[in-house]
Amino acid sequence: MDPSALATGITIASAFEARHDTVIDTFRKRLIGICGPLGLEETLLNQATSQARQVLTDVTESIRTGQNQVNETAIAVIWQSGAGVEGNPHPVDSMRAATELFESVLDAVIETAAGHPDATCIIRTATQALQRSVMTRIRWSSEAYIAFLLDRVQEAQLAERRRIARELHDRVGGSASVVNRNLELARAYAETDPDRCQGKMDVAYRASVHTLEAVRGVAADLRLESKFDNLEQALRGFLDAMGEGNATVDLAVSGDEAWVPPEVLAEVFLVVREALRNAFCHAWATTILSHVDIAPHEIRAWVSDDGVGFDPESDVHGGGTGLASMRERVELLGGKLALHSAPGHGTMIEAFIPLTGAVK
Repeated sequence: MDPSALATGITIASAFEARHDTVIDTFRKRLIGICGPLGLEETLLNQATSQARQVLTDVTESIRTGQNQVNETAIAVIWQSGAGVEGNPHPVDSMRAATELFESVLDAVIETAAGHPDATCIIRTATQALQRSVMTRIRWSSEAYIAFLLDRVQEAQLAERRRIARELHDRVGGSASVVNRNLELARAYAETDPDRCQGKMDVAYRASVHTLEAVRGVAADLRLESKFDNLEQALRGFLDAMGEGNATVDLAVSGDEAWVPPEVLAEVFLVVREALRNAFCHAWATTILSHVDIAPHEIRAWVSDDGVGFDPESDVHGGGTGLASMRERVELLGGKLALHSAPGHGTMIEAFIPLTGAVK
């Protein structure tokens, strides 16, 4: 690089470096303005700011030397060590932030180089460095998010296996134990007390019928977890599988299901089904209301009952009724789960799930 070009690079780089704080301030304001998690959560905003300063350093050094100074290996080491942006922002939010940063930095580069004879060359060098620095970080951020999702999927699968094990234990194991115990008693009374033996056989028979019904119920639930064409039909199928009870159920689904990706619809079904199951099995309710409202930008689903209610702060009750599983499913979709309950005042569970691919 000839001395005059090097001197020019040093001069422009110094002038651009003096603008760093202004660029960062503009970038932060833009992030806050788009109302995404990177702008609304202070920790994520500060981490994004730190990444932006590193990008500015890459661009400044590239201008100073006239050559690309983006060290992709160093960036990879930072992300692989877990020192990148924590909190696992969604790739959509990362791309929005990248766009805002790219525009903020490029505007400052153009203003700094304006009027200089080598402006075109300087802007080209800066733009190439900017693009490489930003996109390298986006790539590693996306890979970190994928790893995060895989971990959550594995956790969800383990939770689902535990739930199925609980279902088998609670709904099948109890009645199967009754069958076994009464058959043992019947055998013990077979020679000494035929009437008691017959009574135990009758109890065992009724318990075996209940066991078979419980197995069919669990199997029906598992079938309902597979792909389905209509959310309301799937929920009504679950209600039919639950059988007649003392509670009156009002179920309604409004909106166009075509707005919702199939995998999201399946998760909504599992959440609502679990809430309905809780109302049936734990609430002692006379009325259960369940509505799912689908809008182009959001799903709101809620289940309420007039049952006994409970203390939401009770970990024992919360863990035993699938609330942790429901909350995890909703949060994996970027949504929020709200629980309202008190002893003697019923329970209401609400789920709010954004549709990121909303229909415009």
